[in-house]
Amino acid sequence: MSKNAPTPTFRPIEESDLLALALLWHEAWRAGHLALAAPELVEARTPDRFLNRLKPFAGNGIVALGADGEPDGFVYWDGPELDQFHISERARGTGLASELMRRAEEAMAGVGITSAHLFCAEGNARAYRFYQKAGWRDQGVEGTKVSDGLGGWLPTACHRFTKELARR
Repeated sequence: MSKNAPTPTFRPIEESDLLALALLWHEAWRAGHLALAAPELVEARTPDRFLNRLKPFAGNGIVALGADGEPDGFVYWDGPELDQFHISERARGTGLASELMRRAEEAMAGVGITSAHLFCAEGNARAYRFYQKAGWRDQGVEGTKVSDGLGGWLPTACHRFTKELARR
């Protein structure tokens, strides 16, 4: 964390966080994907649809709260897949992402996950650089499908990153 940044509070995601996390996710997704995504995916990625997708996250994952109590980032994993990782605009460049990633990796390892993976949309340069800096290894681009938020799936190209997690 940078010296000037207030120390965030980290805790499990709670149901009461979901609306604020949906708004954060919407903003972060648009910052990283708007220029890359198919028009139908951009249209489908509304705050309400992010909120609907977040419902299973309550009780799982980690939220980082700023000094004002508002979420500055969150991470969610599903088994060995680090499924979602988002930082608010105001917290980018503060070191929060590195600390949140460290905590997520530690928590995953703490439940016995030793080999993790994540997907990064091809062309999302900022996220790509961050994952590399955090020690994740790019295994190449593969075609995958992402939720359209309506129960369907859209094809997309993603880098598949992997990382061996330290056993605790």
